[in-house]
Amino acid sequence: MKVLWLSSTNTLFCEKGDRAYNGKGWIASLQDAVTEFCPDIELAVAFLTGGDPGVVRQGGVTYFKIRKQSPKGLRKLLNNWTGGHIENYDSLIREIAGSFSPDLIHIFGCESKLASAVLSVPEIPSVIHIQGILSEAERLFFPPGMTSLDFISARTLFNEAILRNGSIHLREDYAMRAVLERRYLGALKYAMGRTDWDRQTLQKYSGARYFHVEEVMRPEFYAAAGKYAGRKSGDGTDVQYGGSHDADGRRRIRLLSTISEVPYKGMDMILRTAHLLAAEGYDVRWAVAGVSSGSDTVRIFERWTGIHARDCGVRLCGVLGATELVREMMSADIYVHPSYCENSSNSICEAQMVGIPVVATDAGGTSSLIRDNVTGRTVPCGDAAAMASAIRELVSSPAAMESIGKAGAGTASARHDRAGIAGSLASVYRTILQDAGQKHHKI
Repeated sequence: MKVLWLSSTNTLFCEKGDRAYNGKGWIASLQDAVTEFCPDIELAVAFLTGGDPGVVRQGGVTYFKIRKQSPKGLRKLLNNWTGGHIENYDSLIREIAGSFSPDLIHIFGCESKLASAVLSVPEIPSVIHIQGILSEAERLFFPPGMTSLDFISARTLFNEAILRNGSIHLREDYAMRAVLERRYLGALKYAMGRTDWDRQTLQKYSGARYFHVEEVMRPEFYAAAGKYAGRKSGDGTDVQYGGSHDADGRRRIRLLSTISEVPYKGMDMILRTAHLLAAEGYDVRWAVAGVSSGSDTVRIFERWTGIHARDCGVRLCGVLGATELVREMMSADIYVHPSYCENSSNSICEAQMVGIPVVATDAGGTSSLIRDNVTGRTVPCGDAAAMASAIRELVSSPAAMESIGKAGAGTASARHDRAGIAGSLASVYRTILQDAGQKHHKI
């Protein structure tokens, strides 16, 4: 069976300047599992690159490097103001499909700039792997009560209003690309996802047949699976579930979140929740991975909430690799996920795999990952008081923390079994080819 993957990242292909956060995530991990457990699948990966285009054979996989068409300099500025440049890779996709002759095309993300293959290569069965749906993300882009005007300040005026290179333009870009996304979903015959939210939301835009296939995690999280046993102190010794107290008798709370700077990922929830906990007398230290200390987005949320990160123990760590994230988890009491929009959060799954207790907003597909009070705690989106309460209740009950952490680890271990996922994917491929063949025969 020959399968062509269309990916926005370079998966396992090694390029100069690779960053683990962006290019070597769950798609790369899935490729590694397919290569190991599915020898009957001949795989090719076409991906967008800022480097030179070309075809490379590496590790038994054929890589097709597609040079990005994104404009730069004055052309980018003009495009940001007019929206006139739309990247189109249809001819290249058709050329690649003609060269490799796949039995099936697997597209990662209906929001991908390569998802047009659904329309441009209709003679080959294609399946989209849901990663997020822009139509939903655009609708929830700003937290309730926030507008694009809140992103204009003396500090951000040039970037947001002149260069149009910030969050305001990003939301407009989401809206423009969502129009294309709905076209692709409308024509789609097969899709796969991981949560009830994926399946139910897909039905709003598509009549595609849906398949459930879980994610493969990054290797570092399998290596750390179930190893969390309470926060580690600075010298590496164990601290029991529930943490410890400082010299003044205040209970220390060490929290970790992994988000991005997109507004709907919940930076405001982190600030408001940390402020509530600090106001109640807790010694809060909250590490936030994925957001840098010089971020304009953070300054905007600080102004909007009236809360400064440094005043309530929030530490902005920037982008962290998998090894660094595992280390941060081992040094925290609870992993907190504050997002307003999710389909299936890798970060929640990674935290559960390690075994750290999780508190998360009940956004999107989170309820498919967390059974409340069993494998984690869920709170309503945007409700900082409920999130602070859930954190407070957990750290006050070491037995509950241990129970939830271990139950989450057991669930995640079964859910993310590499061999099982690779087998499920191969089974889906065979079912699609059989179904597509029968429909073609009928026509």
